Amino acid sequence: MASRISFSQISNQILDRLFTNYSKLEGIQGQLASGKKVEKGSDNPVSASQSMELRSELDQFNSFNRNVDDGLAYLGTVDSTLGTANNLYQGMRERAIQASNDTNSAESRFYIGREVRGMFDQMVALSNTAFKGEFVFSGTNSQVPPFEMRSAVSKVTAAPGPISGDMTYVAGTPMTFIDKNVTDSKDTITGAANPLLIVPGTLRVNGLTEGTDFTVDYIKGKITFTSAAAATAVASGTADITYDWLRRNEADLDGVMNREIEEGVSARINTTAADVFGGKTDANGAFEAMINLLDGTLNNHPAKVRSSITGLDEALKRQLTAQSGNGARTLRLESTQARNEERVISTTKLQSDVEDVDFAQAISDFNLQQAVYDASLKMGARALQNTLVNFL
Repeated sequence: MASRISFSQISNQILDRLFTNYSKLEGIQGQLASGKKVEKGSDNPVSASQSMELRSELDQFNSFNRNVDDGLAYLGTVDSTLGTANNLYQGMRERAIQASNDTNSAESRFYIGREVRGMFDQMVALSNTAFKGEFVFSGTNSQVPPFEMRSAVSKVTAAPGPISGDMTYVAGTPMTFIDKNVTDSKDTITGAANPLLIVPGTLRVNGLTEGTDFTVDYIKGKITFTSAAAATAVASGTADITYDWLRRNEADLDGVMNREIEEGVSARINTTAADVFGGKTDANGAFEAMINLLDGTLNNHPAKVRSSITGLDEALKRQLTAQSGNGARTLRLESTQARNEERVISTTKLQSDVEDVDFAQAISDFNLQQAVYDASLKMGARALQNTLVNFL
């Protein structure tokens, strides 16, 4: 027995087909509008998973590239600083050779020393070069300057004074300077510093003359009183000493700074103060050589001038070694940067293959689906024409 198909059944079936075709058309329209084949995980779970993994890889590569860019900028700052330091060393060496000539008078050496002092101050400024607010030669303690010029006061007494840290006078015996303006030193119980690297030309003792009443070891920070006038000045309490000295920061300046440039791979980017200027206990450091040259020129000691040339040669050699090391680090980062950029390009292409729409194919599919949808509308309109039978 044949069953009767009602009008409502036909209507529901036609509407269901229309909705299906329209849904397909809408999906293709969405792809064309967004340019993406997969807009949500349910569209294609496998492609969505691959897309998320590729996006994660791209984010990682971009992070590495930012680290490399930052490292290259840091290394560029160090390189330009070392290049300027190289010129200063050359200039000081030229003036040392000039001042070592025995035909020079004390006055001519003094004026050469004034030039050297300007270079010395510039070298101190270079030692405190900063990148983004961090001192490049301070290792991992990058918030503190590696070197600092200090104005000091030392008081000498005939017997241990009431103020802890006074220098006790002993005739003919070298005494270590004590900077009473410093209160945070780790080298003494009182916190006062034992200055090294006294700057020649800055030391003053009331009423006394260097070379006549006292001698100074500017490198080791020691003074020796040799005259009766010195003993009288000490006894009367007028033997106060003022001077400038170069303080090397007592924090650890030898820490290594790294940047992660690839997965599980880190590269060093910093050069320490010891690499460039010599360590705290290095007797042949750069500033030691400069102070010997200042002593020889300002105080007319030709032998000191000649000995400073050897020290300057060692300082220049150390600086060139540091510069070559910095160049090697730059080369490594540049090669890594090129490799990372290639990986970004290849990963981006893979991501595009997974995510992006083939517009030519999508337009063709859209036109086809549009034709299917239009046809279904026409067929539905004809099939749903009302007749008298619909009302029986």
